[in-house]
Amino acid sequence: MRNKKNLFLVFIILILSLILIYSSMFSVEKQIRVSQEQSQNIKEYFENWDISEENAKTEKSEINLTEQVANASQGPLNDPTRRLTRILPVSHVFIVSAYYYPTSKSLGENAIALNMMVDSKNFNLKNATFNVLGLNETHREITVATSQIEGVPLCRYAPTMARTNTVSNLKRLGMESGGVKVEIPFKMARYTAPKPVIICISPQFVAEQWQLFLMQVHISNRFGGHLHIYLTSILESYFDLMREYERQEYLTLDYWVRMKFKHSDTPYFEPNADAEWRNQAGAQTDCLLQYKEAAEYIAFFDMDDVLFLKDYSSYLDAFNAEWALQPNSSSIVYGRREHEFVKAETLSEFNFPDLLESLRSSDEMGTGKVVVRPDRYNSTWIHYSKNEDLTTRHFVENVTMIHVQRPLQKNGDNEMTKLWRMDFNLTAETYNSEDIQAIENDIKRMKQLPNIIRIGSKLPREDYYLPIVFKCYYDIFYGPFNVEHTKRTQCPNAEMCEMPQREEYKCIHSDAEYYSGPRMEPFTFHFSTSPFWSKEIGCYQ
Repeated sequence: MRNKKNLFLVFIILILSLILIYSSMFSVEKQIRVSQEQSQNIKEYFENWDISEENAKTEKSEINLTEQVANASQGPLNDPTRRLTRILPVSHVFIVSAYYYPTSKSLGENAIALNMMVDSKNFNLKNATFNVLGLNETHREITVATSQIEGVPLCRYAPTMARTNTVSNLKRLGMESGGVKVEIPFKMARYTAPKPVIICISPQFVAEQWQLFLMQVHISNRFGGHLHIYLTSILESYFDLMREYERQEYLTLDYWVRMKFKHSDTPYFEPNADAEWRNQAGAQTDCLLQYKEAAEYIAFFDMDDVLFLKDYSSYLDAFNAEWALQPNSSSIVYGRREHEFVKAETLSEFNFPDLLESLRSSDEMGTGKVVVRPDRYNSTWIHYSKNEDLTTRHFVENVTMIHVQRPLQKNGDNEMTKLWRMDFNLTAETYNSEDIQAIENDIKRMKQLPNIIRIGSKLPREDYYLPIVFKCYYDIFYGPFNVEHTKRTQCPNAEMCEMPQREEYKCIHSDAEYYSGPRMEPFTFHFSTSPFWSKEIGCYQ
């Protein structure tokens, strides 16, 4: 009996031992399998990306991150010294826009172009790369986007354009960094343009100078240019005027939204305060990328930069002639001469010959503005691309742009003329009388439209924001301390300018829905979608 019990115990022990051995082998096999799965390359990792599941994870992350932002040690940093060398846990990226090109003369097939603002002090952006995921109905593919930066070293956030090629018939676009992914919106690039010459107008804020706009839009239209205007904020009546000109196909209005991070569990410097001039370079790059396949030439002007031709009947003819002089040019540069003129107080009295009669010229020349061949340009800074080969930049001789540095009020004190003294004389410029008359006739036609008559009665008669902005810009950038460009130590922008609000004049402001991806290293991505015009924000930049 005892022998039977002993045999039974041995049998039980044997069975338990086998179970333990098998469990151990299964555990090791499982660990090996998990290790093999973890070691798969990033492309294989994305093969089973379920975006709906990923979005659910992101929503959970947003909740967690929103709770964490309440911690005072996280979120935006307040550092008046703007210590550009301070290293943060991650580099934050605001994706301004992303464009998809099924075909491109310069970017290739199924190209992606990313227009971004990147914290350049945490991560060396020279030759930086970004992982981009493209998905269509049947394929997923991750590719590496190479980048080039524009902007000035004093600013923490650098305008960055990155390019790559992806799957055909792109349906969804994502970014990957450190093994984490986020889906981002993208737009189809344009393949048709209203005219062969597109003039990109830098972002307008607290805009009120409707007289400058009328000068710009009618001269540009006369010579075959189509304006693409970016707006941050603008007086409501002036906005209505632009919208009417848009309906008449003189121009296209576009949103220029402020950069905002919806949430972040890591500290960051406020992007607008640490970007050069409200990211004007990013707006011009966006315009370039929009029309890259649609326009023959793209010009980058401010609203007060006017190109009035004397020897050609169209911009297209003038630019073709300049490129014939240097066929390998990537851009041509027009010098700018400083001017002033006296503004009409009302739309009914606005008269183009009178405007030219009041025009005064200075001997001072400003930095030139460029016109580019879009198939030879992928990004740009404010005045030109810092990635351009200087030998392919062609300077136009004997033609200068009118830069209306000082639009003067008829009955105002024009304080800015005392702040920044400049000698102006009767203009030596001569213009074709046929062009002058055609422009005036076009202005008269528009002024007779019922909607324009209604809008005209609401336009401001005098300046309010111009003196405020001029004084602030002068103190920040153009004044005695900075005019030599030798002692400037902070990123040039007008974030510190105070903009008083008025009861009688309200502003339309661009706005959007903002999103932030989960924490990603070294790059964490933020972006906006669904832009709209808002009456709730006010007159701010």
